Amino acid sequence: MKFDHLGVIVSDISIGRRHFSKIYDIKKWTIEYFDDINGVIVQFGKDDNDFCYELIAPINEASPVYNSLNKKNSILNHVAYLVDNIDQFFNDKLKGDFLVLGKPKKAIAYNMNLIQFFYSKEHNYIVELIQSSNHQHIFFDDL
Repeated sequence: MKFDHLGVIVSDISIGRRHFSKIYDIKKWTIEYFDDINGVIVQFGKDDNDFCYELIAPINEASPVYNSLNKKNSILNHVAYLVDNIDQFFNDKLKGDFLVLGKPKKAIAYNMNLIQFFYSKEHNYIVELIQSSNHQHIFFDDL
């Protein structure tokens, strides 16, 4: 398991990018990924410490993050990790402590590798597992 990013829901990617650039001094951003499979637009940014943030905006009202955004809950949405195999990691580490939040889906931002979300029943947080042990985004200065 390797840390990948912290996911934050925003109403609009460009507004979120301006905010995170200013407050967290993020100067390197990926392109925006329009992911109609998962109903979101995402963009990744890295600060000077190489900490990666994922901005997540809903494509429309059917997006899985739309209700969270409207209710203003779970805005700091998830912590994501790269794993070799989602099913194996779930069975070895998460089973019994986490609820499965939907089936694995392919993700545009991860070259169609599978992603899946899990909810900690006891501690009230979400983990995203990305089935890709070596994925790296391409970041650009001052997009």
